[in-house]
Amino acid sequence: MLNGMELTGRVALVTGGAKRVGRAIVERLAAAGCNVAFTYFNSQREAQELAERLVASGRQVVTMPADLAEPDRAVAAIATAFSNRFGRLDILVNNASLYQPSSLQAVTLQQSRRFWALHVEAPLLLCRHFEAHLRHNRGHVINMVDLIAERPRPDHLIYCASKAALANMTVGLARELAPEVTVNGIAPGVVDWPHGIAQQKRAEYLQRVPLAHAGTPADVAELIYYLCTTGNYITGQIIRLDGGRSIV
Repeated sequence: MLNGMELTGRVALVTGGAKRVGRAIVERLAAAGCNVAFTYFNSQREAQELAERLVASGRQVVTMPADLAEPDRAVAAIATAFSNRFGRLDILVNNASLYQPSSLQAVTLQQSRRFWALHVEAPLLLCRHFEAHLRHNRGHVINMVDLIAERPRPDHLIYCASKAALANMTVGLARELAPEVTVNGIAPGVVDWPHGIAQQKRAEYLQRVPLAHAGTPADVAELIYYLCTTGNYITGQIIRLDGGRSIV
């Protein structure tokens, strides 16, 4: 059910928007009145179902298959598909992510390059391509980082390094795109459990979270909505959304 139409007439682009956290972001922005474009990789069925539901509720929607690990090709295709439907962009959410183990001895150069392309190069190229739109509309960029970018895990060494680079670039972009555009990052703890995590492991993690429960994709989506509305004086920040995990 649509409610809170503060963003009526605005247009949002969300990468990785068909499932999980990305889907919640798309749904929340659409509920606030946004028309939306979103990319997907291997989730055509989910993307089509979401698009049909949002169109039925009155939104304009563009779905775009894209492998953002090949950023030059992907961003060119996104730009074409987007411009065929929309003439403005107000909100860019760089959400698409690859979460895989990547320890010192196990990581391959190919895997490392995929992390870098997806987490750094694709957001950079999307910001560059849509800079004029974002400046003209006094828009917002939100980059999905990760809590473990600042507390790197050895078994996810290169994943953490690429997300740390995205956090650093977020601050740089905030300076570059000011004063017209706000740029922020969100660093979640667990807001959607990875597949296959045993209940015991979940319980052990939550023992280290002061609020004693995991977050949800809706928590992320609500923060993004806030940054695009009431929180428009916030820029250059990496906001921890972790139930207090980072203070323990």
